[in-house]
Amino acid sequence: MIQALLSHSWKEQFRSAVWAKNLVANIFLGFAALMITIYALLLGIFLNEIVEAILPDKDPLTIINSVIIYYAAFEFFIRFFLQNVPVLSIQPYLHLPIKKAKMINFMLRKSLLSPFNILSVLFFAPFAIRIINSSNGTAQAIGWLFFIVGLAFMLHYAIILFKKKLSDHPNLIFYAFIVLAGIGALDYYGIVSLSTISSNMMNMIMETPYLAAIPWLVSVLFYYLNFNFLVNNTYPEEISIKKKETRVSGDFAFLKRFGHKGELMATEIKLILRHKRPRNTVMFSAIFLFYGLIFYPNPQYQDMEFIFVFVGVFITGIFFIQYGQFLLSWDSSFFDFVLIRKSTFKEYIEAKYYLFVLISTIGFVLSLAYGYFGWKIVLINFCAYLFNIGINVFAVMRIAMFNPKKIDLNKRAAFNYEGVGAAQFLIAIPIMILPYLIYGPLAIFGFADLGIILTGAAGLIGFILREKSLNIITKYFIQNKHKIAAGFRAQ
Repeated sequence: MIQALLSHSWKEQFRSAVWAKNLVANIFLGFAALMITIYALLLGIFLNEIVEAILPDKDPLTIINSVIIYYAAFEFFIRFFLQNVPVLSIQPYLHLPIKKAKMINFMLRKSLLSPFNILSVLFFAPFAIRIINSSNGTAQAIGWLFFIVGLAFMLHYAIILFKKKLSDHPNLIFYAFIVLAGIGALDYYGIVSLSTISSNMMNMIMETPYLAAIPWLVSVLFYYLNFNFLVNNTYPEEISIKKKETRVSGDFAFLKRFGHKGELMATEIKLILRHKRPRNTVMFSAIFLFYGLIFYPNPQYQDMEFIFVFVGVFITGIFFIQYGQFLLSWDSSFFDFVLIRKSTFKEYIEAKYYLFVLISTIGFVLSLAYGYFGWKIVLINFCAYLFNIGINVFAVMRIAMFNPKKIDLNKRAAFNYEGVGAAQFLIAIPIMILPYLIYGPLAIFGFADLGIILTGAAGLIGFILREKSLNIITKYFIQNKHKIAAGFRAQ
């Protein structure tokens, strides 16, 4: 039975038309995966020497032990966005005389072949063999490595369960990040030392190696919770209903007061919330609102005001930077309908623009909390916000219309490079350069404050003249709409 399921999974992957179309991309990704594997192994082999070079007066084992808890937090963060939920085309099997439990067990066990689990072994196994085995003993090295691999497996199944629950309870993401931010704040202000906790924990594992079984036992618990959830929520009628039903209730009635543009904005929001890849884009944008915490409290950046300008542009414009770069690609599956529906093309473009303005405004309002670090940061963020809604957003929208690629919204979010083209590499130009064309020369000659104000003034002028910019973008769209539609159909 297991052999048959493996055979079907293999054939489904390599007989797919998408695999043939994206053969070059798949070869590139395979090569990239090989290089990452080699780099992880080399880093693991020379981890001791790297730590000694960075901190020559410290014991490498002590340093590694003290950062394991940070590594686990970082791995949780990365897994949340990049680790795929295990998928098996299970519907064709449900009417057959095959035990559902067997298929779900196969699906969960197969998911252990995750790159993250493999990288954990490649990264830490050489260090355990070379350093811990020679200095502390074989039992201690095995226990230490066994604990870390168990931690990786525990995170693996925890993330799967978390993502499954997130579909029914979207607020979980906010609760999780509030908890993580709270723990981070306690560590940052010295109330709780996570490095000390991590070091003591790893020393305890080395002194008592059998304690390394704890994360494995927790992994078994998460495995059981995942299994139980899937068994109770995998039925033919539920699968068919989920394909037809929408997951988002409400019609965003408050937007309808803005007329047909408001209805189009509501439709765009529903598209975002109902599909994983655009929804992940929004989640990324929300997380990057904390980007300022890296720079604002750090003393070494206090004399580097030019960095704060970039941070302000990034915080208040991250949504349209992330989402707007695929401006038309999100609609590629139904782009022909976009061309024939009752709304005008100007309304279509305006709806996207005002959605970007709305989200950027929300981002700026939330960034007011950074006023704790000084009123100057609020001024910089406000001017960056004006520049974003008056100039940068139009630049991003126009560049995004350059040869857009098709995106299938029903596909996975992680490791999905559909829609990526030359435009995505050009998007960085307005974000990195345009604000500094005004601010840079004035800052060099000692008029940094004036540069910030004029940057904001330029954005304000751009916002006042937004109709002209929208007309230019709409005209380009109308001139190229059939070419864009033909490109989407060909893909």
